[in-house]
Amino acid sequence: MTDEDFLRHLDDYGASPERWPPDLRAAAESALARSPALRIALEDAQSFDGLLASPMLVVEDARVDRLLSAVGTAARGKPQEGVIMVLLGRIPRQRVAGFCVALLALGWLTGGWVAGHLAGPAATPRQGQELALLNDEVVTLFDGESR
Repeated sequence: MTDEDFLRHLDDYGASPERWPPDLRAAAESALARSPALRIALEDAQSFDGLLASPMLVVEDARVDRLLSAVGTAARGKPQEGVIMVLLGRIPRQRVAGFCVALLALGWLTGGWVAGHLAGPAATPRQGQELALLNDEVVTLFDGESR
């Protein structure tokens, strides 16, 4: 068994040898005998399993309330960093509002300009040159003459 195999099986089955399949136990014992790093990994897994098996600590509601109150007080005492604050730094709110209005107006003007250039009216053909296909055989000019 390689070290990687042992560590994968240790993650899969845990530190208790009883949970390992019998065919893997012998290979795991020989891997442990030759590698001090695997023994340390096994000890870490055993201490973690011990933490999971220990009874859960009871935390009083008053302690949770004190903690939440302290966190809320600390958060209110520190100014919150917003996107505008990060991008522009600390500037007065009136300037931020003016900047936003200017960006909106610039976007509106740019959109109107782009729309005017991209979706402008198509060039109109000259008078008397319009064609209509009345059926599959006859092409008629709008001036009434068939050709």
